Amino acid sequence: MKKYPLNKVQYYTRFRDMIEDLADKYGESPAISWFTRKQEEQGVTYKQLRDDVRHLAEKIIQMGLAGKHLAVVGENCYEWLVVYFAANYCGSVAVCIDIEQPDETILQMLTMADVEAIFTAPAYVEICSKYVEGTGQAAGEDPTGRADRGGCAGQMFLLFGKSGDIPTVKSLIEEGAIIRKEGRQDRQIDQKVTPQDTAAIVFTSGTTNYSKPVMLSQIAILTNASDALANVKIGDRTFTSLPFYHTYGLTCSVLSMLIPGSHLYINGNLKTVMRDIQLAKPHTMLTVPLMLETIHSKIWLAAEQNGQTEGLKKLLWIRKMLFKLGYRKSGKRLDTIREKSMGTIKLIICGGAHVSSEITEEFYYMGVTVLQGYGITECAPLVSVNRNEANRFDSVGLVTANCEVKIEDGEILVRGKNVMKGYYKLPELTAEAMKGEWFCTGDVGHIDKDGFLYITGRKKNLIVFKNGKKVSPEKLEEKIKSVPLVKDVVVYGAASGVSTDDVQLVASIYPDQERAEGMTSYEILENLQEEINVINNDLPLYQQIQMINIREQEFSKTAMQKIKRHLL
Repeated sequence: MKKYPLNKVQYYTRFRDMIEDLADKYGESPAISWFTRKQEEQGVTYKQLRDDVRHLAEKIIQMGLAGKHLAVVGENCYEWLVVYFAANYCGSVAVCIDIEQPDETILQMLTMADVEAIFTAPAYVEICSKYVEGTGQAAGEDPTGRADRGGCAGQMFLLFGKSGDIPTVKSLIEEGAIIRKEGRQDRQIDQKVTPQDTAAIVFTSGTTNYSKPVMLSQIAILTNASDALANVKIGDRTFTSLPFYHTYGLTCSVLSMLIPGSHLYINGNLKTVMRDIQLAKPHTMLTVPLMLETIHSKIWLAAEQNGQTEGLKKLLWIRKMLFKLGYRKSGKRLDTIREKSMGTIKLIICGGAHVSSEITEEFYYMGVTVLQGYGITECAPLVSVNRNEANRFDSVGLVTANCEVKIEDGEILVRGKNVMKGYYKLPELTAEAMKGEWFCTGDVGHIDKDGFLYITGRKKNLIVFKNGKKVSPEKLEEKIKSVPLVKDVVVYGAASGVSTDDVQLVASIYPDQERAEGMTSYEILENLQEEINVINNDLPLYQQIQMINIREQEFSKTAMQKIKRHLL
């Protein structure tokens, strides 16, 4: 495996410095673009982005909200980013709200984070009004004991659109521009903002029970964004549909794209993702395994329907052999398949969950490099990522420059500039998560002799048998997901005797609806059982799946498309 120096990249410690420097460097170059419903491209330059951030920051200061907790509630849009940047520009804290959650949970998040002003999309005005007016009722488990307050008085603004007489971000930017033009801006605020200030409160994805409010400093987020670039060289046109309210979506798919001056295309509507990819013509895309798996499945389904399955297998095998011989010239037939399904994309950075090495390898032979990474909200989020010329399909890559990893009792521990300041107003939970300077991820894995990190599962998900043997359900799920008829699967231990630790392995499977079309429930089960039998033949007895459960509905998932195991 090739070893080579890290890429040269600019590091920042404050958002204010980054915004100003990027405008000075890239000026009139396109920064952020998006497409309207009519497929019209709109966008701003780096200078326009800087001006909008400056002006909104001045208005935030004038309204007495500098240093306060400002929530952003809405889908991906340009205004979302301007609010986030402006909040950090003037020393406020951006509270990133997961809009995929139920209304009661959104209320809980607003309350837990002590939000004093909300910037919301029109669709969430009603629920946000309940918080502002103090009439909402948060529900669910809350370790702070604050969620039952039902909100508090505050201010509300619209990210875009119109709703009554609520001020919009656009109008606030215009008012801020007047403040600066008249020379009334706060010239002392620059000295008040420090790298250690909390930049954002971001909630964990909630795959277990309640979401925890993670405090990330300005230097943690910005260092992490540049660390990503030190490992990975991106293209000059990039695309993301990852939600900004998660650290992966904000740090890696926005900041890491803007720092080198890339032209970033954003998408806030999953229904138009594939359309926007074709329109944007990006070189680089950041995504989660679900999208890769969906694209991969459609490629093979099309091949099956056209009677070309064996032909595609042969093409991939030939390309693999040619690559081994050092012959990298593209092949027209595979290029056509790639362009039809992925357009101009040549590099995909994938995180949020594990993706099968077989899928990443097949994409590679089709001309698309997939770089897997590993991150966790409390680490801002990136811990490791593969490199363009140092990529192992089954690994989550090399640990980033300003981050350290050690394995303790099988668990991955992380230390570095990117680690959180703690959970907001939750000192007990913070103490549980930290061992001195080391954050305990709860993930199980190992590092090989070359420094590549491998994830084998979640510590809490391990299935323990009465004989002491342990099974990582994630490893079994990866094998089962290779079955074409399987869309999603969760493996768990079910009681099989009088003893609580006498368990059998069960696979709960949601079938691929396109492939299952026209099949009876019995035929689906019979087909799956045959495939599971083949998988079991290569496994030790204690790791073999003993029961299959067919689901009629999809699993409940987080915005990052992780299955919520606690809801099974």
